[in-house]
Amino acid sequence: MSIYRKLLPVILLFFAACQSDPLMVDLASVASPDVHVLRYDQEIFTVNRQNASEQLDVLAKKYPFFISGEYKDPATIIGLMDYLNDTINKELKGKCAGQFKDMTGLESTLSEAFKYYQYYYPKAKLPLVYTYISGLDFEHTTDWVDSSSTVLIALDMYLGQDFPMYYQIGLFQYQTYRLQEKFIPVDIFTQSAFAKYDLENEGNTFIQKIISRGKMQYFLNAMLPFVADSTRLMYRPDQIKWCQDSEERLWQFFVKENLLHSTDFMLYKKYLEDRPFTSSMEKDSPGRIADYVGWRIVKSYMENNEVTLDALMNDKDLLQIFQKSKYKPE
Repeated sequence: MSIYRKLLPVILLFFAACQSDPLMVDLASVASPDVHVLRYDQEIFTVNRQNASEQLDVLAKKYPFFISGEYKDPATIIGLMDYLNDTINKELKGKCAGQFKDMTGLESTLSEAFKYYQYYYPKAKLPLVYTYISGLDFEHTTDWVDSSSTVLIALDMYLGQDFPMYYQIGLFQYQTYRLQEKFIPVDIFTQSAFAKYDLENEGNTFIQKIISRGKMQYFLNAMLPFVADSTRLMYRPDQIKWCQDSEERLWQFFVKENLLHSTDFMLYKKYLEDRPFTSSMEKDSPGRIADYVGWRIVKSYMENNEVTLDALMNDKDLLQIFQKSKYKPE
């Protein structure tokens, strides 16, 4: 028997597996968007007190999201000058100018991601992307304003995990790990999901929370299929390996401890929250372990049911998603 005939069943199984993955979509008919990041973080710092009104007139045409209304009001200009002359903001502006001289890498990644976005949401308007200096606002690293088709990136919150100011404002190492340029697209599309779907208050039981987290991860996987799982989940490489090696054991632990249908948030929140590692697990484990498990369940659900991405994201019957997932970790 020829070696090709011997390998044929394996080849067919491989292609069958590929065809069953709903995330392997054909983008041939989707136009490639050309994303340009608009650098409000740099241009606003060119304004000076003497010619502020005239300079703002020019910038208002380019940055109406930031500069609108009574922007010539003396009190508004005083507030702007205070922001521009703030020692920390000036230092952050300089750091961003140095680290983000060239935005072509980010623009290329976003162009590819927005092509997938157009595939799933052909009627949606592509947003304009702006960068700005937030003054170290950890709670708002990015925003997606659906009503005005605007994406905002607080560029000062992506200066790298070792940037000293992050520790000076009280952040821990497991938090600063997320403040890297490679996570900007993940944060952008996380905010996109929140803007489009009511996800924040989904579910009361632990399994429902897991599924809700899984829906978010699946959405991110659909928008960024070319991104590594560890990047999408914001895990270190050793943490994603731990998840892959421990998935079956982790699931058995949830079942054995009767956690799945628990409504006691204080009991299961340790598996949902961002932490250096999941307590009661090894230190190689990541925090937010429910994100990984939820993604695996929802991925199984989507591969075993004919459901569109939008239908998945709008589906509030989280328990039914779990039941129809045929999830079986091995």
